[in-house]
Amino acid sequence: MINAMALTDAITAMNFDDLIEFDPEARLVRKKLFQSDTVVCELVCYEPGQFTKPHVHPNQDEIFFCLGGKGIITFAGRDDMAIGKGSVIFVPRGTEHGVNTIDDERLVLVFTKGPGLPNPPRERGGVRNG
Repeated sequence: MINAMALTDAITAMNFDDLIEFDPEARLVRKKLFQSDTVVCELVCYEPGQFTKPHVHPNQDEIFFCLGGKGIITFAGRDDMAIGKGSVIFVPRGTEHGVNTIDDERLVLVFTKGPGLPNPPRERGGVRNG
């Protein structure tokens, strides 16, 4: 489960170059950037072979921005989508999705979800949201 983050209530700036880091021993490196009542934004860095398991956000739309590398956004019930540097993918609320790396490629994603307050944990079709 993701720990709650303090709400961002002031103009805030960050530099992605200062935040990107990889850890081959971890599941992935995930950093919370901003969270308000209406949006949450995080950075996720994947080594080859790392992934985010399929999950559902019943109350949040999600947008993925690829800062570097290549990967696949996986979906239940529809074709998966390749993502690479400069790509952006919108995932509507209620859509089961995950993230996989490909071959020997690292992957750096920024995602935003709205509304910003986290979904209550619950099972949906055997998949936990998160």
